[in-house]
Amino acid sequence: MNFTPADRLLPFLLAFKFKRTRWILVVLFLAAISDSTFAQSKDRDKNKDRKDGASETELAERISKAEELLLKEYKEVVNEHYKQGRKESAIEVLQRIAAINPKMEGVEDQIKMINEELLQENGIKMEMDVSNGWVPICEVEEGKPFRIAVVGEYKLDLTTLVPLTGLSNSDPAKDHVAVAPFGALIGLVMTDGKPGEPFAVNAGAEHKPKKGGQFFLRVNVPVIAKCKGDLKLQVSGAVKPLAKRSAK
Repeated sequence: MNFTPADRLLPFLLAFKFKRTRWILVVLFLAAISDSTFAQSKDRDKNKDRKDGASETELAERISKAEELLLKEYKEVVNEHYKQGRKESAIEVLQRIAAINPKMEGVEDQIKMINEELLQENGIKMEMDVSNGWVPICEVEEGKPFRIAVVGEYKLDLTTLVPLTGLSNSDPAKDHVAVAPFGALIGLVMTDGKPGEPFAVNAGAEHKPKKGGQFFLRVNVPVIAKCKGDLKLQVSGAVKPLAKRSAK
């Protein structure tokens, strides 16, 4: 049998291809091992970072301690404001405390107590002649509450045609208004010559005006009604006596 040169080279070529394939497999195997080892190393690093960092429980405890320190400081500030007579500032700090810890005992009671003290301050007593319509009572401040207490009775004389739909209350300037019963006491705040919305006073009320100005009272009857009598009243809280007009 005659062999050609190509036939003689065939065994060598096959051996070379086998060795090359084996080396490729070895390289791929080593690469796979390297990737797996690297991934495991990254996972270990992540787990280590988690262990080294603070847990949720630890962070919650830190927040709780920080709040305790802050609330303690706030309480001391409240006491200082109150001792120095700055009751409104004390209330503002107490409201901050309530916002941080709504369940904290005694905070709401303390706010109510100081508010009551404020409403009892600056008492002004006077008599009001109901025949005068809107009567100026005192000066009030924007956003600061005041209290009105009234006692007494008056006589009302009203002769007018009354429609079956009842007396009109569409014009606050001349009619009775719907915010209070007919004949009851009503109030409003006049700011820079502009009247605010009337509100019911009756025998007493507490009011926080949206704007400052002069506080007026009148009985809730039409202007054509004739009223006679004096009511005794007291206003207190964030109020000031009316400025006395100088004689011309």
